[in-house]
Amino acid sequence: MRHANGVGRVDDIYDTSADLAKADATWSFVPGLAGTGGGGCVSIESRNYRGSFLRHQNGEVVLQPFQDTAQYRQDATFCRVPGLADGAATSFRAFQFPNAYLRHALGVLRLDDDHGEAQFRQDATFELRGPWLTGKFFNPILGAGADPTMAYENSSYYLVSSDNDRGVVIRQASSIEQLEDAAPKSLWRAPACPAPACAGIWAPELQKIDGRWWIYVAGENGGGNASHRMFALRGSSDPMGPYENLGEVRLPGDEWAIDGAYVSHGGQGYFLWSGWENGDPNVQHIFLSRMSSPNAATGGRVKIASPTAPWETVPNGSPNIRVNEGPQPIHGPNGRLSVTISVNGSWTNDYCVGLLTLNGSDPMVPGGWSKSSSCVFSGRDTATAPGHNGFFTVNGRPWLAYHALIQPGSGWGGRSIRAQPMAFNGDGIPSLGVPVSIHEPVALP
Repeated sequence: MRHANGVGRVDDIYDTSADLAKADATWSFVPGLAGTGGGGCVSIESRNYRGSFLRHQNGEVVLQPFQDTAQYRQDATFCRVPGLADGAATSFRAFQFPNAYLRHALGVLRLDDDHGEAQFRQDATFELRGPWLTGKFFNPILGAGADPTMAYENSSYYLVSSDNDRGVVIRQASSIEQLEDAAPKSLWRAPACPAPACAGIWAPELQKIDGRWWIYVAGENGGGNASHRMFALRGSSDPMGPYENLGEVRLPGDEWAIDGAYVSHGGQGYFLWSGWENGDPNVQHIFLSRMSSPNAATGGRVKIASPTAPWETVPNGSPNIRVNEGPQPIHGPNGRLSVTISVNGSWTNDYCVGLLTLNGSDPMVPGGWSKSSSCVFSGRDTATAPGHNGFFTVNGRPWLAYHALIQPGSGWGGRSIRAQPMAFNGDGIPSLGVPVSIHEPVALP
């Protein structure tokens, strides 16, 4: 049983078949969208078109994206019963039609009534086998989410995210593809406003510094977006917490600040963030300061990047907000420091990733940084507006986590979280490649 061009089919699949055919023939059973009927009713979700399910329509069986309607839920729910032709196998009865079953006829899947014919009963009986594709996963790894930060520690994957702008949650799983099913654990909740970090909890950043886990997060004090500042949560050697809120990371300039990240370079700690200059809310710059500890800045700030070039200042409305945000530091195998940044409006299709590279020895010298001449990680089909990435390492190999849109124009609400391997070029500069389509399998780490 497979899908092809949106239609349910039955085709021959072999070990030598293409990965696409194997992916089309691999499914996940989830609890029935219209109900489980006591435990036996399921919905059949495509592995390579996540969020799309087999449903029946006027006797035909098609693959369609989920629709939150009673009709869709019923049409996409089937109850597993002993096979009509072999009790050790399985037949799938329609949720709302107790005498109608999935069957194949002339290579396509249909929903037809059982009139007792032997041919029908054979056509409506299926054997369940293991997935054709093993050792691989499909993006997105989380169907709804943004600004991912991930880590791999002690054979577990960790994904930290904002909890509807009201707190910070973490997911833990032994496999990257199991993160979506992992229950989110609350690590910290914002207090009632007015108070520091009481609203607008954005883009938590999980980092291990000197053996201890930290989370940096942006939050408002109840005074609206302009009051966003960076805050530090200090943990222990366990990414799952607990965490202690150490309060605001008081950055030089005391202006709007989001997307903070710590990096140690040449034995000195630094802090990167996206911020305003002179109170201008229409331009986001990338700033850097030295740190005397993971939650204390020392000295002044320097501006290492501003949105000026056409590729990073695509018009996005009135006022036109120019964006450099989401700085993510990474060292190459030779120790060279680079910083990815996300540019253009995060609510637009033009969001993408740019790159800053340190060419000198001192990160605090603005002239020592160079910026890419275009996006280094741009959108494609099923992965529009990729950005706000993070880095993590699995068994010595660098990986990239990021969010993107499946549907162009779906804005903040359409973001989903993805992951894929990356590399470095011969100069120790990150090479991110291109976003993987949600229909392409990715080898598990």
